[in-house]
Amino acid sequence: MSIILAIIILGIIIFLHELGHFMTAKYYKMPVLEFAIGMGPKLFTKRIGETDYSIRMLPLGGFVNIAGMQPEENPEDEVPGGFYTKPAFSRFVVLIAGVMMNFLTSIIAIFILISMTGVVPLKYIEPVIGTIQESSRAKDFLQPGDRITEINGAKISNWKDLQEEILKINGTEKKYNDEDIPVKISRNGKEMSDNVKLTYSKETESYILGIQVQSPKLSFLKKIKISVYSFAEYFKMMVHGLKMLITGKVSAKEITGPVGLPKFVGEAYKTGGGLALINIFIILSINIGLMNLLPIPALDGGRLLFVIPEFIGIKVNKKIEEKIHMVGMMLLLLLMAFIIFNDVTKYF
Repeated sequence: MSIILAIIILGIIIFLHELGHFMTAKYYKMPVLEFAIGMGPKLFTKRIGETDYSIRMLPLGGFVNIAGMQPEENPEDEVPGGFYTKPAFSRFVVLIAGVMMNFLTSIIAIFILISMTGVVPLKYIEPVIGTIQESSRAKDFLQPGDRITEINGAKISNWKDLQEEILKINGTEKKYNDEDIPVKISRNGKEMSDNVKLTYSKETESYILGIQVQSPKLSFLKKIKISVYSFAEYFKMMVHGLKMLITGKVSAKEITGPVGLPKFVGEAYKTGGGLALINIFIILSINIGLMNLLPIPALDGGRLLFVIPEFIGIKVNKKIEEKIHMVGMMLLLLLMAFIIFNDVTKYF
């Protein structure tokens, strides 16, 4: 089951990525010879018009074969309407469309997750009290529906501010020692203030106010805004992880590849069910999009490096470009072999 789920998730992500290339190539009237999901020998093929739609044996990739991407020996042999006959802008859009499709579908998946769970980043939750714990030492002053505006002299505009201020009060150098904490609230439009004491929580091993958030009511536009914000947070996190990997702060052995992915997916599904699978889809989709953006020959980002100079009139010899991409492809295959070997030794 874990293997099947991993293949389905990867298959959907790869399909959407290649669909981005395919749709934009068709839009610019580039002849598409094949739209393939997977690599290796063909398992299924159906021709519609000029295009073969195929599923291949190894579910580790996919491709859109656009006619004219390989430079011909003689210019007169170029495919009419082929990739290299199109303007630089058209080729740029086709190359970046796969990555953009991954990012767009990630945002849509985040939107679905928020709609299903109601869970949103603390930054977007107003500091309004939903419930108060019976054990809370602040319950004589605070009431459900109160909006906390200030705590310990710090202005509070969202639940994240409140959480960070409580963490500061707990502190690492000077720990909370049963002091009175000044709190300001807004209740029915009236400003009120009082001193309260924090309550020790065995669960978190820290001092807390003992209040819980009021479930936020989110409009359609607010959900979209939060989805884009959450995507940006995911993206920053992955860029940071990639930077740590490149600088050697994280070992290459920590990378999980296609062999280790089913184990990761299976464990997540056991604990979180379908919602966990949506989260994995989001992480993998952004990851695959980010990796394809890297300026490595044979990847979308590497190909974009040769298109962008054309906007300012600099053209690179196409035969030289293709040779560079072939070297890049060989290096990518070696990297994939290393990741698979790493997975096998790590998990088996």
